[in-house]
Amino acid sequence: MKLTLLLLFAMVSLSNQTAQSKQMLPCPGGKDASLDQFRWENRVLVLFAPDLDNESYKSQIERFSTLEEELADRDIVTISIFGNDCSLVNREKITGESAAEIADRLEGTTETFSIYLIGKDGGVKLERKQVLQPEELFQVIDRMPMRQREMRDGG
Repeated sequence: MKLTLLLLFAMVSLSNQTAQSKQMLPCPGGKDASLDQFRWENRVLVLFAPDLDNESYKSQIERFSTLEEELADRDIVTISIFGNDCSLVNREKITGESAAEIADRLEGTTETFSIYLIGKDGGVKLERKQVLQPEELFQVIDRMPMRQREMRDGG
């Protein structure tokens, strides 16, 4: 009986820690956002980092900063999820609840840097724990059947 209660207590404690780790900063004026709103329209890059000043995050953003045309051509939207700053869709603040929902869905953490590519179908196509080279991202996208069709049809 004691072992059962001990295991139950440990499971509840672990589940509370997991829920607490996904709480994000409230962001006054932030808008609601979800991965589903981009399905079939955009590919989504989701970046996780402790804050805006994280070196890996800054390096990743810098690598994409001169490639706006290439990103737009591939219908890419960027979501940045932070533990210690307001999270963003492109450059607009989103609510803490929206950030937590996206983090939960991807099982992502803001403790370290990571990046996910979500296809137009909503599936995870690429996941990295280090800075991603734009060339690798574009190669992955350009091999996708939907992207092949877009390039062929001029869309």
